[in-house]
Amino acid sequence: MARKVFVSYKYKDDLVADLRKTKIVIVNGELELVSRKTIARDYVDKLQLKIGKDNINLGEKDGESLVDFSDGHIETSLKRKIRQCSITIVLISKGMKTSDPENEQWVPWEVSYSLRTIPTGGNTKQMNAILGIVLPDETGSYDWYFDYKADCNCTTNYTGKLFKILKDNTFNIIDKKFRKCGGRQIYINDEPSFFKTVKWNDFMNGNNYNNYLEKAIEIKNNKDAYDVHINLD
Repeated sequence: MARKVFVSYKYKDDLVADLRKTKIVIVNGELELVSRKTIARDYVDKLQLKIGKDNINLGEKDGESLVDFSDGHIETSLKRKIRQCSITIVLISKGMKTSDPENEQWVPWEVSYSLRTIPTGGNTKQMNAILGIVLPDETGSYDWYFDYKADCNCTTNYTGKLFKILKDNTFNIIDKKFRKCGGRQIYINDEPSFFKTVKWNDFMNGNNYNNYLEKAIEIKNNKDAYDVHINLD
């Protein structure tokens, strides 16, 4: 089933794996092929090809800071797009979290609004499902966020790399179940996080993306099993 998806991401983050982006420019009257550094926005192009451009709404903005925009601009450019979608995908990139206050950055705001249930005239905006797609860093590795521990057959998520609203919705299932391995407590819940995360390569492999989108919807429909945080603290 086709799902309408809103994509949230740090537009200019260049701490991502190279997608070999090139463009044609005119130099001294001749055409030349020039390469440039890959940014998170380039991954959105790949995502559109996979999911279908008509199924995606983008959080495209002319600036990186929320404070540069009026409430009216936010209403027309973003709220309407998010309301049209049932899933919000967050591209998790290594450099997306900056030292600026989180309530002045786009990604946390978009996530917070996505999670809200809001009356809008004759219709009520429902809570979106949320899904995190972790991008490989500039070395092509996912180790900056995922750390597989072979001795315990488990994976550590470095949630400190996330915005607070995303971190608060990770491993937030109410009925927590664990097994022990060494000094570690390891979740054995099928889906311990309301904010599920997946590697870019796994999401993009074949038709896997449909399974991950449907899993995000399934988790959202089971939202009462989680301590869901919707506010920017």
